[in-house]
Amino acid sequence: MPHITSQRVSISRCGTYEPETVADALAEVLEPLGGMKAFVRSSQRVCIKPNLLMKATPDRAVTTHPALLRAVIREVKACGAAEVLVGDSPGGRQNANGIRSAWEVTGWAGVCEEEGATLVLFDDDVVRVPTPGSTLFSAFNLGRAAVEADVLIDLPKLKTHGFQQFTGAVKNLFGCIPGLEKAQFHLKVPDRYDFGVMLVDLLLACKPTLAVMDAVVGMEGEGPGGGDPIRIGALLASADCVALDVVASAVAGFDPMEVYTNKAAHARGLGPRSADEIDVAGVAWRDIAPGSFKKPARDVSSRLPAGVGRWIRERIASRPFLARPDDCTSCATCAKNCPVGAIEMRDSRPAFDYGPCIRCYCCQELCPPQAIGLKTPWLVRAVIARETGRKA
Repeated sequence: MPHITSQRVSISRCGTYEPETVADALAEVLEPLGGMKAFVRSSQRVCIKPNLLMKATPDRAVTTHPALLRAVIREVKACGAAEVLVGDSPGGRQNANGIRSAWEVTGWAGVCEEEGATLVLFDDDVVRVPTPGSTLFSAFNLGRAAVEADVLIDLPKLKTHGFQQFTGAVKNLFGCIPGLEKAQFHLKVPDRYDFGVMLVDLLLACKPTLAVMDAVVGMEGEGPGGGDPIRIGALLASADCVALDVVASAVAGFDPMEVYTNKAAHARGLGPRSADEIDVAGVAWRDIAPGSFKKPARDVSSRLPAGVGRWIRERIASRPFLARPDDCTSCATCAKNCPVGAIEMRDSRPAFDYGPCIRCYCCQELCPPQAIGLKTPWLVRAVIARETGRKA
């Protein structure tokens, strides 16, 4: 039997986004952790950080569902919180009209207005925060609302991620960094594992108090924005973001050490290698795992020496391309947000220069109509097909 660590992750079933169902499931998932009262006290200022990413309707499974946001706001207010803020900074350039439209489309604006919470764009007020025990970055510029709140609640969505394999509680905190600065991190840290190390540094700077994951409907395939919704029917919660991600990634069919943030956290003694080393309360994680879960293309160079791995990665990594030209709206979001300027608009369509491209997939992640896809070289597809039995 593996040794069970002191970290606790709680799981409850939640089959739909009906308000009563979500409220009951939230109370159930928090009960083994001591309830919301274990994290929020009277007169405290609470900031909730859902996953926005882009303007997308709730049915696309890109963003944290407004029904869960509503239930968390109500639980927090029931504990006597003096103020409730809901904040994020999605990728790319933001303006007042654009972010307001995103909040409305996701359903967050209506929820916050009805529940008396205040929506905050983290870009509007930023503070420099040191990182205790950092490995790569000794400080980050972060949204003041997230940093100075008495309680920060992380509200991620269970999704695949083309660059990091999986995005959960740790990766969701990347939204505490102002939008345009996020692209610069892809330039500074182009290596996938190093990017995971940076995200663990960020976790130590943000210090979230609680994380509640929306896994009612997650995303598989080409996440975090262009994948397919997949019903999982659960909420997961923990005071430990790494432990939560280890369990959630196992639910999605990953070896948790395939996920770069999990691997980086484990290397620093911040998390276990396996979900079986974690104290899971409520529903067993294997009982909510889908029978099959489409993953993004693996980084097959990840186990090679760093120098060799980078050389190979440049040649075999998936490349972004205009997969659905008819869906392209010529908005140029991809070109505007490429951190290395590897995209230019030609005849109102994106053209990719793969020489400087660092395979960060910001273009695919942020494309509003999801017209950009990822093309995996045929040799890699053949290897994956042989290992998994899936058609190349």
